[in-house]
Amino acid sequence: MSRALGRAVLPALVAGAAALAARHLLSTVTVRGGSMTPTLHPGDVLLVLRHRRRARPGRIVVVQRPDRHAGWCGPAAPSGGAGWYVKRVVAAPGDPVPAWVAGDLPGRVPPGMLVLRGDHPRSEDSKQWGLCPADRMYGVVLMRLRTGGRVG
Repeated sequence: MSRALGRAVLPALVAGAAALAARHLLSTVTVRGGSMTPTLHPGDVLLVLRHRRRARPGRIVVVQRPDRHAGWCGPAAPSGGAGWYVKRVVAAPGDPVPAWVAGDLPGRVPPGMLVLRGDHPRSEDSKQWGLCPADRMYGVVLMRLRTGGRVG
């Protein structure tokens, strides 16, 4: 292979590898419902970094919706079967557990758990479901790509 051809092929290979990696690391999620208003609105499209590393307080995450009967303590639903919640991390492992979290809990968030809350006061979150296992997290929201069709 000539050097000129190699110089032309290498950038294309790098770009292709980057696109493939991005496809497996990044995803888009469309907000349904008002649990994150006023920050997010129905129809907003979010760019999500798919991973399971520690989520910091203040970050918005996508997590598996809890089971209606067992909450997040129940068995994980098959992939895609339970739906998803978009919530804000309020406390991570080692942080104090807020008094409003459901359940009989220790004073600090245990390893592998998160306290989640929607920005809207009527959101279903750790107020009803208790601590969320971090392994139920799909990913962390990086940015809003497109706003929904809200007026005003």
